[in-house]
Amino acid sequence: MKKAIPYLLIVILFVVALFVRQCREGGETVSHPRSGTEPRTKSTADDSNLADLFRDVDATYFFTKHARCRMECRHITQKEVKEIVQQASINFAKSEPDAPRGAKYALEGYTSKDHQHVRIIVAPKERHFTIVTVIDLDEDWTCGSCK
Repeated sequence: MKKAIPYLLIVILFVVALFVRQCREGGETVSHPRSGTEPRTKSTADDSNLADLFRDVDATYFFTKHARCRMECRHITQKEVKEIVQQASINFAKSEPDAPRGAKYALEGYTSKDHQHVRIIVAPKERHFTIVTVIDLDEDWTCGSCK
């Protein structure tokens, strides 16, 4: 019996590690050009319909002053922002679908020019998409005040 205790502890630790890993990853993975794979939560039918909303190639975009400032500082073009929005990889953990002033969604992807890993906060409005801000997830840029 005493010989079995270390093996039992190893098995328990292994099961706990698998459980923690599964919780952190959220299940499904998708590939990206730079890192190979990135964790993402599983989508539902509603999530799929939401992603389709952003795939409208004829949509009109409104860039806030703050978003334009961040884009300039981080060398990200409007074309790159539109490409990422149209890919619509939604990070629901960073989104606010029930925000008091209207829903905001965090869309993530890689820029086509230099493969920057970015998060774009988008507020879908009745007739356009408002780009609230653009964040580089890999590099901490020293931008001036973008208020």
